[in-house]
Amino acid sequence: MVIDKETYNLTDKNYYNVETNKKLIVLGNSLSDKDNHIKGWENRMCGEYKKTSTYSIFRNGDIYEHFNPKYYSNFIGVDKVDKKIISIIFENQGWLNKDLKNDRYFNWVGNIYKRNKSVYEKRWRGFVYWDNYTNKQMKSCIFLIEHLCEKFNIEKKCVGHNTYIEGIDMFEGVTYRSNFQREYTDLNPSWDFKKFKKLIEN
Repeated sequence: MVIDKETYNLTDKNYYNVETNKKLIVLGNSLSDKDNHIKGWENRMCGEYKKTSTYSIFRNGDIYEHFNPKYYSNFIGVDKVDKKIISIIFENQGWLNKDLKNDRYFNWVGNIYKRNKSVYEKRWRGFVYWDNYTNKQMKSCIFLIEHLCEKFNIEKKCVGHNTYIEGIDMFEGVTYRSNFQREYTDLNPSWDFKKFKKLIEN
């Protein structure tokens, strides 16, 4: 498996070029389709947007490194936490709205969702319909986490759910953005949390 470090490489205007000690890997969503989240990063705030991610994993399993994981960004939005983490986001549109009259779905920005067969249904944090993750994404994520845990001496422990945990910033291992604040909806309920935890820790 390959980590592409060239195709979507960000400049240091999109992260902090400061080396920090890593203890956490945090998983989240792009909330967009394909590479639109990366284009957004590069264009917001005159190109100096820093709420970016270290890695993206696309639906086909391709892994892209956006900046060296020894540096950090504003992924969570709390400086002392962000310095500890390596962030990985999945290409995933997150929660969806359903148009009952026309039997179709829209993503959070109002674009028509085109993969109706992959919609996952479960009420959670005020929403019901969700974009699904792929098996290729899980496989690539496991590969990337094993690589990062070895390189940065991060414990191969994983939170087994996506709900809020008080003091999660003191945990060492793999977490989800939704563990940090109740308003985050990633990762969404379509992720197999128990299977993933077992694969990471075994």
